[in-house]
Amino acid sequence: MITLPTLVQDLNIARMTNSVYVGTMKFTIENIEAFTNNFPSEIPDVEMLRAALASAKPAWKALDEAYAKTLRSAITDDITALDAEGDQLYMAVKQTVEGAQKMTFDAARVQAAKLYTELLKKYKVDTKENMISEWSKIQQLCEEAAASEAIGQAETALGIATAMDRLTAIATEIRQKITERSGELPEAQQMKKARAAMDPEYRALIQVLNASAIIYGQVSDFSGIIKKLNDNINYVRVHAMSKTAAGDTPEPEPEPTPEPEPSGEGL
Repeated sequence: MITLPTLVQDLNIARMTNSVYVGTMKFTIENIEAFTNNFPSEIPDVEMLRAALASAKPAWKALDEAYAKTLRSAITDDITALDAEGDQLYMAVKQTVEGAQKMTFDAARVQAAKLYTELLKKYKVDTKENMISEWSKIQQLCEEAAASEAIGQAETALGIATAMDRLTAIATEIRQKITERSGELPEAQQMKKARAAMDPEYRALIQVLNASAIIYGQVSDFSGIIKKLNDNINYVRVHAMSKTAAGDTPEPEPEPTPEPEPSGEGL
């Protein structure tokens, strides 16, 4: 019985925001390049992959440069300031909740802190992760808190209700400004062209990788690189594409013919 290897999953790249798209392309290019560097040049399947990678690199370079230009704007400064304020506010809320659990003399406050701790654990917000993922989690956290009477009472008991209201407002504003930046800048058209050029290169690269895994899988171990790419695809689906928050519409479908933590928010 022949067992077919696991292949790289399909991903609707047309639905990604620019930051997630660039981050995904960067991750794919860098990891495939690292994989091919581990094998001698005479291995045919790896040579095929190297050729596809070489073809994709110019499109990646143009995409990286186009994305960098979209980040140079006053809107970016606003987003950065909001992100910094929100990070400090979230950490203050977290520290308040942690501190309240040590006040054993106040049973009601300790109980409220335990309830809120479970909410924070559920979303596992990391202020150092990419901005799209971070603020998607925070927005969902805030929405769940607002919908629960018990959590609302816990916020009041802990004295963090005002902080959570501001955190909700920041989450909404950040997502709106990211969308605004993607659509209104003069560089937006250049970015769309760069994406349209990158799309077929990405698909061709993945097709070569999958085909090589099927045909030559017994010669070179493709399971490691395929698992890496699939893990990243699953992460993107869960944290960046599972829910479209208010004010964060996906990028429009790129034009069918040509006309990736750059630094910035990352994935």
